[in-house]
Amino acid sequence: MFRKFTFFFLGALLALSCSQAETEVLPMAVAHRGCWLKEGDEFYINENCPAGVRMAAQYGYPAIECDVKYTLDSVMVIMHDGTINRTMRNASDYSVIEEPVRVTEHTFEDLRTNYVLASTDPSLRVPIPTLKEELEACREYGIVPMLHSAVVESYELAHEILGDKFIAFDASQAAVAHARDFSQCLILLDPGQDEASRTIERLNEIGGYCGMSTMKYNMLDAGYIKAVKDAGFEVQASIFPAPHEQRAVSDEVTIQLSDFWWHQTDNRKPVETFEKKRLSLAEGETVEWNAETPEYSAVTVDIDFEGSLEVTLCERTYTLTHGTSGKVEHFGTRLYRYDPGLSVKALGNSTVKSLKVRLYDCSAR
Repeated sequence: MFRKFTFFFLGALLALSCSQAETEVLPMAVAHRGCWLKEGDEFYINENCPAGVRMAAQYGYPAIECDVKYTLDSVMVIMHDGTINRTMRNASDYSVIEEPVRVTEHTFEDLRTNYVLASTDPSLRVPIPTLKEELEACREYGIVPMLHSAVVESYELAHEILGDKFIAFDASQAAVAHARDFSQCLILLDPGQDEASRTIERLNEIGGYCGMSTMKYNMLDAGYIKAVKDAGFEVQASIFPAPHEQRAVSDEVTIQLSDFWWHQTDNRKPVETFEKKRLSLAEGETVEWNAETPEYSAVTVDIDFEGSLEVTLCERTYTLTHGTSGKVEHFGTRLYRYDPGLSVKALGNSTVKSLKVRLYDCSAR
């Protein structure tokens, strides 16, 4: 039975926060490294910081991913890279950090005093966050943190602050299995190159509410997903690039970790809707939609068709072919200061049974 190990809090989370298009439950969206936003090439909201937790709540994400590192003096901080150079600047003058500054080679006091997170907003140029600060922000905004970490102490701290309302995730089975010593949280294992049968064996060894997560989009096909789900486990597509993230949705993964995937439409009314039905498109014929958007916004697209289409949404292109039994395809993306564009082009004679585009205002509520 699917999700046979589901505990109340995450069972409710998956049931309520996964937006529903028509009668299909879509995967739970997890904001990769928090809900970061950029202005051009520069961060406005940086990765792995409490501001990204607040922004995740604003956009309606139920969960965020964060990366845990130890400093030289064993303080747990939030940082993805081994060095701080990409996401931080010198605190004294906000200049680029020229020499590599490795998290594990510097004390917390050094990192906290001499460097700040990069942001186009001076008020967000803050010191490197601790894991505790990130977890407290998650508690404040009602966000479930997915700790990408092999540091068992990070799971213990998460349990202390949030109870079982966190996700333990890593490629080390030995590390994530330790979370089960004191918590019934969701555990996600990166199975590496394992076949589905071996992945299921390993998840059974961990026990309780767990699942798998992989970045290998060529490995995670429909058969693999079905086998793991049929065994009672969650399946997470991890930062699949376009067009593979949409294929994972179509193949019915249960969790989508993404830099852009969005379908958090619950309790939101669209500010604009574009809808077409029963369109017969000759080869090369195109349907287009464009809109001016609020500063913080998101777009969803649901399309039911027969034939072959090239769908381009916000400069991401997807090539799709459906027979007469094809199901509705669902797309979604979050936006910041960006006006979206949609183009649906027939690659052969095709019939669009229904096309619905919804634009949402994700400004603070």
